[in-house]
Amino acid sequence: MTRFGVQLHGSFPMWEYPALARAVESHAVFTELTVHDVVWWRPVWPILALVAEHTDRVLVGPDVTHPYLVHPAVTAQNLAALDELSRSRAVLGVGRGSFLEPLGIRRAQSIGRVKGMVEEVQQLLAGTHPAAALSWKPPRPRVPVFLGAFGERMVAAAGGGWCDEVRPPGTWDTRYFEHLRGLLPAGVELGCDVWVSLDSDRERARDLAREQLARFLPQMKAMTDFYGVDPAAPITDEVLDLFFAAGSPADIERGLARLLEAAPATVIFSGRLGPDPARAISLLARATSF
Repeated sequence: MTRFGVQLHGSFPMWEYPALARAVESHAVFTELTVHDVVWWRPVWPILALVAEHTDRVLVGPDVTHPYLVHPAVTAQNLAALDELSRSRAVLGVGRGSFLEPLGIRRAQSIGRVKGMVEEVQQLLAGTHPAAALSWKPPRPRVPVFLGAFGERMVAAAGGGWCDEVRPPGTWDTRYFEHLRGLLPAGVELGCDVWVSLDSDRERARDLAREQLARFLPQMKAMTDFYGVDPAAPITDEVLDLFFAAGSPADIERGLARLLEAAPATVIFSGRLGPDPARAISLLARATSF
C-alpha cells in the first residue's frame, strides 16, 4: 500500500505551522509531515519543533537536509532533539541541497558527502562514533532515512543500508520515475515527492504552479534533459503537467490514479499546496481516500 504525506515549505509565517500541522494530522491518510530545508526560507528545525509539538501521530523530519552548510554533528543533535520532542517520530530526509549557488558553494563529491553525513549522524545517535559523542542519550540509536534525489548516480548509490527509500522530486509524469526504478539498488524503496498546487479555481492553481516551477526547473537538470525541456523557456501546459500536480481536484484525482499505477512506496504532496494551503490539505485528503 502506498503511504501518503505532506511536505511544507518554509514559505509560511511561523505562527501558521501549528494549524497546518494539525490540519495534516486530522486526516488519517497522511502518515508523515516533513519540512523543506532551504537556506533562503525560514529555518527548518524551529518549524519541525512546532510541527512535533502540535502533532501526536505523523512522522516528522527535514525534507531534505544536506551536508554543505553545517557539520553532521549539528544535524545529529537537532535530529535527536526532534526525536525526543516527537516521542520517536523523527525521520531524516537527505540530499545534495539546492539554491546554494549564491553562496559560492560547489556541491562536489555529493554522493560521498551525503552518505558520509548520514553515517556520521547515525553513529552519533547510536553512540558508536569513533572520536566523539553526544553528552545525552538520544531516544533511538537509528532513525529512518530517505534520500531526495533524481540524479542517476545518486539513486544508484543508495544501497548498502545507509538509505531506506529514494524519493525523486517533481514526479507527476511517471516515465522518469520508472527510469529510476531500473537503477534502484535492491532493498531500497522508491517513493516520490509531488509538487502540488490545488484549488477549486483551476487557473488560479496553475498560475501559482507556473510561478513555483520556474524557480525549481533550473535545479532539475537530469529530469529536464530526460524530457527535453529548456528550463529557461516559458512554461507551457505540457511542461507544467510533467512536473506539477496543478489544477482542480478532478485534475489531481486523475493524475494521482495514473501515478499510483506506478506503485510508489510513498507519495509526499509538497510545496505551497495551493492558494489556500489548509483547504488544499483537505482536498488532497479527499483525493487519496479510495
